[in-house]
Amino acid sequence: MIITTLKLLLKPMTSPSSRFSRLSLQSMSSETYSRARQQSFAHDPEQLHHDESSSSESETDSNSSDFDDDSSDSDENEASTIQSPTKLTYLVDHLPDTTQSVIRETFREPPRIVLEKCRRIDNTYAFQMTELVTRSVRIRAPENGTSNMSCSCSDIEQPCRHTLWLLDQIVKQTLYDEDISKPLKMNSQGYAEAIGDPFQNISKYHLDVLAEGLHSHLVTPDSEYDNEPDTFRAQEAREILSSVYDMDPKQFRSDIFDRVSLGKNIIKRHDLEQTIFRMLLDNHHFFHYFRSISRSRDLIKDPFHKLTQRIDRVLRDLDTETPSSDIETPHDVPWAASHILGCVRRMRHEIYTREKPLSTHEALSAARSLVHILSSVVSHNKDKGSGTVARIDRNLYLRLIGDRDQDFILNVLNLIPQAASQFLHNLEEILDKIEIYGAPAGYHGFWVEAIWSGANGWQEDKED
Repeated sequence: MIITTLKLLLKPMTSPSSRFSRLSLQSMSSETYSRARQQSFAHDPEQLHHDESSSSESETDSNSSDFDDDSSDSDENEASTIQSPTKLTYLVDHLPDTTQSVIRETFREPPRIVLEKCRRIDNTYAFQMTELVTRSVRIRAPENGTSNMSCSCSDIEQPCRHTLWLLDQIVKQTLYDEDISKPLKMNSQGYAEAIGDPFQNISKYHLDVLAEGLHSHLVTPDSEYDNEPDTFRAQEAREILSSVYDMDPKQFRSDIFDRVSLGKNIIKRHDLEQTIFRMLLDNHHFFHYFRSISRSRDLIKDPFHKLTQRIDRVLRDLDTETPSSDIETPHDVPWAASHILGCVRRMRHEIYTREKPLSTHEALSAARSLVHILSSVVSHNKDKGSGTVARIDRNLYLRLIGDRDQDFILNVLNLIPQAASQFLHNLEEILDKIEIYGAPAGYHGFWVEAIWSGANGWQEDKED
């Protein structure tokens, strides 16, 4: 969805055609589209139907279904009148065919416009509006070694700005093996060379994992026709709303979130929080706006928390043996390990490359996430898949920790020993399990000593 700003300037003695000629466009990108458009997107995202009436509709108007019914009647015989979104009826049969066509098309499928502001400048009245315009970008399987990308904007410039914006978002999510603090070389198609082919990159990463990282609704054959709420969006909505009250999301409004239901209407009478929750699920633009104004310390923007959520999603897919599509890599141990190692590298980047040290809150979040990841991997000391495959490709624990000194998690925890010391009890429990399996040398003496040193340092800092 693109938010386009339009400015309409009305001057004395101007014809309707010249008024339209004074429309000036200024565009900025957004990730949003409304739930009402999801089914049409699922069928054919290149058909850009505006199925909602103008948001500038009067409060006294009846609902949009009345308008849809009236317009469908006039479709049959191209009547001499047309009803507008404000429910006014206009005589148009005396106008040129081209003008009639524009008017009928505009009123039958009204643009989603909101009037922002208006003013008088000397002998001119100026009105500024924003319009939500849907764009669809498709990334097709490679032919002759290169993905074929297209955008519904039909912009002759390639790559267009919508494709550029989307590819930048995808690169940020999927690029694990490069130092993202350094410049990335962009190719002529508008994406970093480091990701290789975009289609193959997504197929290795998996679209469901990418969708959560992009805060996007994922349409699947199973979800295309149901009206079930997006569980990950519901989880993020809970994080947003609970942050307003500085509450733990798990403790916030269990009556809403323990069993999520959208209800028949968006507005929940006498319950503003549930109404806003339903709006966050229903309107993607509203969700991204609310998220954008959240504090950097809130969970919805906490990079360590978000990377941990990604790993949890990957491990769920691994454990449930969810079948992958024909074009995506299997949900196997090498795939899960690549995500985990990539997320841990991202966490190290978040800690190590900052211009200023982590705050206490950030350091604790990082340590909490790293300890959680270590615990999750240790609990996956079990073989998965065919016995004909090498065991290191069947056992996640063996692949990431095993009996070798790989410093998995340790090299990052040692960057924040004082914060890590706050999770000593958890770490000791994890180490007990690792010792049963045969712990690498790095998980003994030196590590425990470093953590205890951090505990003393943390206490000294508190006393200062």
